[in-house]
Amino acid sequence: MQAYPSSDQGYYPPTQYAQPQTTYYPQYTPYHPYLPPQQPVAPQYSTYSAQYDQSPQYPTPAPARRKLSRGASTGGVPTTSNRPGTPGAPRRSAMKKHGDRAPSASAVSLSRQTSASDARQRVNSLTRPRSNSASHFLPDHLFVSFIGSNELRVENICYQTTLDGLREAILPMWPQGVSFQDSRGHGWRVQFAGSPWTSTRTDAILAQRLICRLYMILAKQGYSYLTTVQTGYTPQPPRMIFVDSIPDLDVEVFLITFSRSKLRLRLLDAPPGIVQQLEASLRAVFPRKISSHAEHEDGIHVIEVKREGIRPRDQDKNLFLACVLRLLNTVGFKLDGSIPLGKRGPFGFGPRQEAWIFRSTMRQLDGRQKS
Repeated sequence: MQAYPSSDQGYYPPTQYAQPQTTYYPQYTPYHPYLPPQQPVAPQYSTYSAQYDQSPQYPTPAPARRKLSRGASTGGVPTTSNRPGTPGAPRRSAMKKHGDRAPSASAVSLSRQTSASDARQRVNSLTRPRSNSASHFLPDHLFVSFIGSNELRVENICYQTTLDGLREAILPMWPQGVSFQDSRGHGWRVQFAGSPWTSTRTDAILAQRLICRLYMILAKQGYSYLTTVQTGYTPQPPRMIFVDSIPDLDVEVFLITFSRSKLRLRLLDAPPGIVQQLEASLRAVFPRKISSHAEHEDGIHVIEVKREGIRPRDQDKNLFLACVLRLLNTVGFKLDGSIPLGKRGPFGFGPRQEAWIFRSTMRQLDGRQKS
């Protein structure tokens, strides 16, 4: 059907547009007619779509993780803690029967239970809270030093009763008094008037009794002698170490000093029965060579081995000391330390006197109580 009749002069037939060609016709010669056509570099193959195996894929399982053991290493040996459990098996915690617990068992006290000995009042310096040290730490070693000719130091005092006992028993024993005293911190420092550690005659006896009283107070407070350190050629004085032990309320202490020849000893405050047994034992070893007598001061007894010749033999010295130690150990007294006192002589260059402390053992005291 046409919109306008063909007789109309204004009508023009529709223009025929060129349709796209389905095939391609080359309009020019791609190569020169004198040159042969070029061959392709690589052979052309027909392409095919890639095909893959459609097998199901599974994710890789992650390695099993276990907790770090806080105890000793087992070296890879499987235990009940690191052995993998069976799938579906209930845990042991789930198999336990949870009964009703008592109210006291739900809260476990983690505080340390102290004994009757810890009920004593502590020194103020050791009860203060310290930021740079462990809390509630009580040292169980006590240090004692005799410095110069008149100074006494006691360090690491834990309890107030120990400090009070030392003050009440030690200070009144020196007749010349005290020139300086300091108990700050955890120690006790005393400077006596005069020179008790280098004194002679009556003052020397008083100073030695003061040392015996010091040993008795420490034994009753529960301290026993352990060893002496700093005994070499050091500028610091020797230091005696006492360790915490069982208190000995019935302790007995006496002191022995020797002469330069080591063949003459002097016992201070020794029990009379022990002195007689010591004399009899020495007379059996050294026949017709033992002389003994009591000095004017109370509590002092002297025993001496007569020398043959000008110089004593070392064999006699060693035998004499061995006999003394063996007999005292037999009757229940042990050597509980030696105290090097200050040097005697001008400018402190004289010989140093040494005092041996003997203390009664607990076994010997028990035997006395039973008898």
